Amino acid sequence: MKPMERNILTQFFGKLLPLFPPRAEAFLKHARVEDLQHVNFRYIFTVEGMTEISHIIENFVLANPRTADMHVSFQMFSRFADQAERYQELAKAVEGLWLYGVPDVPPPQLPRTTIVDTSGTPLERYWFVIAYGPGVHMTLLAEEVSPEDRFPNEPRMYEGFYTFDPNFAYKVIDVLHMLFPEQVRQPVPPELL
Repeated sequence: MKPMERNILTQFFGKLLPLFPPRAEAFLKHARVEDLQHVNFRYIFTVEGMTEISHIIENFVLANPRTADMHVSFQMFSRFADQAERYQELAKAVEGLWLYGVPDVPPPQLPRTTIVDTSGTPLERYWFVIAYGPGVHMTLLAEEVSPEDRFPNEPRMYEGFYTFDPNFAYKVIDVLHMLFPEQVRQPVPPELL
Protein backbone atom coordinates (compact mmCIF):
# COMPACT_ATOMS: atom_id res chain seq x y z
CA MET A 1 0.00 0.00 0.00
CA LYS A 2 1.36 3.41 -0.99
CA PRO A 3 1.83 6.08 1.74
CA MET A 4 -0.83 8.32 0.17
CA GLU A 5 -3.35 5.45 0.20
CA ARG A 6 -2.66 4.88 3.89
CA ASN A 7 -3.95 8.36 4.67
CA ILE A 8 -7.17 8.12 2.62
CA LEU A 9 -9.31 6.71 5.44
CA THR A 10 -7.81 9.01 8.08
CA GLN A 11 -8.49 12.10 5.94
CA PHE A 12 -11.95 10.87 4.99
CA PHE A 13 -12.83 10.15 8.63
CA GLY A 14 -11.51 13.53 9.81
CA LYS A 15 -13.65 15.39 7.28
CA LEU A 16 -16.83 13.47 8.09
CA LEU A 17 -16.79 13.50 11.90
CA PRO A 18 -17.74 17.20 12.36
CA LEU A 19 -20.81 16.72 10.13
CA PHE A 20 -22.65 14.69 12.77
CA PRO A 21 -24.34 15.94 15.96
CA PRO A 22 -22.92 14.50 19.22
CA ARG A 23 -24.66 11.83 21.31
CA ALA A 24 -23.69 10.21 24.62
CA GLU A 25 -23.46 6.48 25.20
CA ALA A 26 -26.66 6.66 27.28
CA PHE A 27 -28.52 7.17 23.98
CA LEU A 28 -28.02 3.47 23.25
CA LYS A 29 -30.00 2.44 26.33
CA HIS A 30 -33.13 3.80 24.66
CA ALA A 31 -32.30 3.45 20.96
CA ARG A 32 -34.19 0.90 18.91
CA VAL A 33 -33.44 -0.32 15.40
CA GLU A 34 -36.26 1.92 14.18
CA ASP A 35 -34.48 4.92 15.76
CA LEU A 36 -31.26 4.03 13.96
CA GLN A 37 -33.09 4.22 10.63
CA HIS A 38 -33.63 7.96 11.24
CA VAL A 39 -30.66 9.39 13.13
CA ASN A 40 -27.05 10.26 12.45
CA PHE A 41 -24.64 11.05 15.28
CA ARG A 42 -21.04 11.19 16.48
CA TYR A 43 -19.87 9.90 19.83
CA ILE A 44 -17.13 8.68 22.12
CA PHE A 45 -18.10 5.18 23.27
CA THR A 46 -16.52 2.47 25.39
CA VAL A 47 -16.07 -1.06 24.04
CA GLU A 48 -19.44 -1.95 25.59
CA GLY A 49 -21.19 0.89 23.71
CA MET A 50 -19.47 -0.03 20.47
CA THR A 51 -20.50 -3.67 20.92
CA GLU A 52 -24.08 -2.65 21.64
CA ILE A 53 -24.48 -0.58 18.49
CA SER A 54 -22.60 -3.22 16.44
CA HIS A 55 -25.12 -5.80 17.65
CA ILE A 56 -28.04 -3.56 16.66
CA ILE A 57 -26.69 -3.44 13.09
CA GLU A 58 -25.91 -7.18 13.06
CA ASN A 59 -29.37 -8.03 14.44
CA PHE A 60 -31.00 -5.98 11.68
CA VAL A 61 -29.07 -7.98 9.07
CA LEU A 62 -29.96 -11.27 10.77
CA ALA A 63 -33.65 -10.27 10.73
CA ASN A 64 -33.44 -9.37 7.01
CA PRO A 65 -31.39 -12.18 5.46
CA ARG A 66 -29.71 -11.94 2.06
CA THR A 67 -30.37 -8.21 1.69
CA ALA A 68 -26.93 -6.78 2.48
CA ASP A 69 -23.19 -7.10 2.32
CA MET A 70 -21.30 -6.48 5.55
CA HIS A 71 -17.86 -5.00 6.16
CA VAL A 72 -16.61 -5.45 9.72
CA SER A 73 -13.32 -4.60 11.40
CA PHE A 74 -12.18 -6.43 14.50
CA GLN A 75 -8.86 -4.53 14.48
CA MET A 76 -7.16 -7.80 15.53
CA PHE A 77 -8.56 -11.25 14.83
CA SER A 78 -7.91 -12.28 18.43
CA ARG A 79 -10.96 -10.10 19.25
CA PHE A 80 -13.16 -12.26 17.00
CA ALA A 81 -13.48 -15.26 19.36
CA ASP A 82 -16.23 -13.69 21.50
CA GLN A 83 -18.32 -13.05 18.38
CA ALA A 84 -17.63 -16.34 16.55
CA GLU A 85 -21.10 -17.88 17.01
CA ARG A 86 -22.83 -14.65 15.99
CA TYR A 87 -20.69 -14.40 12.85
CA GLN A 88 -21.35 -18.03 11.90
CA GLU A 89 -25.01 -16.95 11.61
CA LEU A 90 -24.22 -13.61 9.97
CA ALA A 91 -22.10 -15.31 7.29
CA LYS A 92 -25.20 -17.30 6.31
CA ALA A 93 -27.47 -14.23 6.38
CA VAL A 94 -25.42 -11.82 4.24
CA GLU A 95 -24.75 -11.68 0.53
CA GLY A 96 -21.03 -11.21 1.26
CA LEU A 97 -18.97 -10.65 4.41
CA TRP A 98 -15.62 -8.85 4.58
CA LEU A 99 -13.73 -9.18 7.86
CA TYR A 100 -10.82 -6.79 8.45
CA GLY A 101 -8.06 -7.12 11.02
CA VAL A 102 -4.50 -7.95 11.91
CA PRO A 103 -4.08 -11.75 11.83
CA ASP A 104 -2.52 -12.04 15.31
CA VAL A 105 -4.34 -15.39 15.43
CA PRO A 106 -5.59 -17.40 12.43
CA PRO A 107 -8.62 -15.62 10.89
CA PRO A 108 -11.97 -17.42 10.91
CA GLN A 109 -13.06 -19.57 8.01
CA LEU A 110 -16.68 -18.66 7.21
CA PRO A 111 -18.82 -19.06 4.08
CA ARG A 112 -19.13 -16.08 1.71
CA THR A 113 -16.36 -14.33 3.67
CA THR A 114 -13.28 -12.43 2.53
CA ILE A 115 -10.50 -11.82 5.05
CA VAL A 116 -8.65 -8.51 4.69
CA ASP A 117 -5.28 -8.21 6.45
CA THR A 118 -4.93 -4.65 7.74
CA SER A 119 -1.42 -5.08 9.20
CA GLY A 120 0.65 -1.93 8.96
CA THR A 121 -2.28 0.26 7.83
CA PRO A 122 -4.27 2.95 9.65
CA LEU A 123 -7.19 0.48 9.69
CA GLU A 124 -5.53 -1.16 12.70
CA ARG A 125 -7.04 1.72 14.73
CA TYR A 126 -10.59 1.53 13.32
CA TRP A 127 -13.67 -0.40 14.43
CA PHE A 128 -16.42 -0.41 11.83
CA VAL A 129 -19.59 -2.30 11.02
CA ILE A 130 -21.25 -1.51 7.69
CA ALA A 131 -24.39 -3.15 6.33
CA TYR A 132 -25.10 -2.14 2.73
CA GLY A 133 -27.70 -3.37 0.29
CA PRO A 134 -31.18 -2.57 -1.06
CA GLY A 135 -32.95 -0.79 1.80
CA VAL A 136 -30.08 -1.51 4.21
CA HIS A 137 -27.38 1.09 4.78
CA MET A 138 -26.08 1.32 8.32
CA THR A 139 -22.57 2.57 9.04
CA LEU A 140 -20.68 2.59 12.33
CA LEU A 141 -17.14 3.94 11.91
CA ALA A 142 -14.86 4.79 14.83
CA GLU A 143 -11.19 5.34 15.57
CA GLU A 144 -9.73 4.06 18.82
CA VAL A 145 -8.73 6.87 21.17
CA SER A 146 -4.99 6.41 21.66
CA PRO A 147 -3.79 5.36 25.14
CA GLU A 148 -1.83 8.61 25.47
CA ASP A 149 -5.08 10.55 25.12
CA ARG A 150 -6.82 8.59 27.88
CA PHE A 151 -6.43 8.88 31.63
CA PRO A 152 -4.49 6.10 33.41
CA ASN A 153 -6.71 3.02 33.84
CA GLU A 154 -9.39 4.53 31.58
CA PRO A 155 -10.98 1.82 29.41
CA ARG A 156 -10.52 1.52 25.67
CA MET A 157 -12.71 4.10 23.91
CA TYR A 158 -13.64 4.99 20.37
CA GLU A 159 -14.58 8.25 18.69
CA GLY A 160 -16.71 7.97 15.62
CA PHE A 161 -20.08 8.29 13.96
CA TYR A 162 -23.14 6.28 13.09
CA THR A 163 -25.32 7.00 10.06
CA PHE A 164 -28.10 5.35 8.11
CA ASP A 165 -27.37 7.50 5.04
CA PRO A 166 -26.73 5.21 2.03
CA ASN A 167 -24.25 7.68 0.52
CA PHE A 168 -21.94 7.41 3.54
CA ALA A 169 -22.04 3.60 3.52
CA TYR A 170 -21.21 3.69 -0.19
CA LYS A 171 -18.35 6.17 0.33
CA VAL A 172 -16.77 4.20 3.18
CA ILE A 173 -16.90 0.96 1.18
CA ASP A 174 -15.50 2.81 -1.84
CA VAL A 175 -12.55 3.96 0.31
CA LEU A 176 -12.05 0.33 1.43
CA HIS A 177 -12.11 -0.69 -2.24
CA MET A 178 -9.42 1.93 -3.03
CA LEU A 179 -7.26 0.63 -0.16
CA PHE A 180 -7.76 -3.08 -1.02
CA PRO A 181 -8.84 -3.24 -4.69
CA GLU A 182 -7.99 -6.93 -5.06
CA GLN A 183 -10.13 -7.99 -2.10
CA VAL A 184 -12.94 -5.43 -1.80
CA ARG A 185 -15.14 -5.08 -4.83
CA GLN A 186 -16.33 -1.66 -5.95
CA PRO A 187 -19.70 -0.98 -4.29
CA VAL A 188 -22.83 -0.36 -6.31
CA PRO A 189 -23.92 3.30 -6.01
CA PRO A 190 -27.01 3.74 -3.79
CA GLU A 191 -29.21 4.94 -6.65
CA LEU A 192 -28.58 1.59 -8.43
CA LEU A 193 -29.36 -0.68 -5.47
